[in-house]
Amino acid sequence: MVTDKASRLVSDPATTAHRIEKLRRYLTANVLAPSGACVCRSLDQCRRSALRHPAGAPRPNAAFAAGQLSHVGHHYDLRIGDRPLRILVIAMETGRPRESVNLDERRAEVMASAALAFPSRNPHMRGVASALRLAVGRNPGPDRDGELLRLPTPPRSVHLFDAFAMANLRLCSATVAGSTKSLGNSTMSRNCLPHLSATVRILEPTLCIVQGAEVCSSLTEVMRNRHRLGSHLERARIAGVDTLVAAFTHPSAMRLIHHWGRLTSAPYLHGTVVPTLRAAYQIHRVG
Repeated sequence: MVTDKASRLVSDPATTAHRIEKLRRYLTANVLAPSGACVCRSLDQCRRSALRHPAGAPRPNAAFAAGQLSHVGHHYDLRIGDRPLRILVIAMETGRPRESVNLDERRAEVMASAALAFPSRNPHMRGVASALRLAVGRNPGPDRDGELLRLPTPPRSVHLFDAFAMANLRLCSATVAGSTKSLGNSTMSRNCLPHLSATVRILEPTLCIVQGAEVCSSLTEVMRNRHRLGSHLERARIAGVDTLVAAFTHPSAMRLIHHWGRLTSAPYLHGTVVPTLRAAYQIHRVG
């Protein structure tokens, strides 16, 4: 194990490696084969729902990208003292045209974002950075130092993007061709929900940061034993895993009052995200 001296966070990369391999086996068998072929049994139904109208006519300018897998950082298994802190961000879809993105490629994409200065990232990943800082007991900000876990042994420092996981509800993207505007639908969400449930069972998050009202709505189908702790925080069992659930708008929400990924001074960030994730951190720290 390796420890962040300032926050007493400990990482267990060996345990994380076992989780990644277990998730890889599931996704290889059920979503994306090593060849790059999408093997999901719902693929044809989802593709048809996105590219055609209910009556069967083609949707003009519709695009569909299949098989876009999750990110799991190599230091996902964190602990605060003897308490686990495993952070899973759940969003909707990548909204990108690139197909057949496996686990390793998705991690490389996220780590490429980690290498950028805060203002150079897209609003989504800026929001993710702010959320992760809060989840480990820090304040949001654009400085790089606040995004690093300091370790006493090599690799010496670990970026927070390598210490969390991110899974989209939809592992395929339907968009207006040439844009990131979503054409995703309830059929896609419903068909992908079993894959998200399997991901949660394998990763066993202790904190799920849910981004977007539609994602929250879909997730309620696999949530049980819900106990409200605040307006945006609850305890729940998701796919059999007991976890905290912090539910927010998407960081790149269009309405000014709802976005929190463009600037670290955004009102929604300080009025909603900050108090919610500070409360979640205290629960992880002291129970």
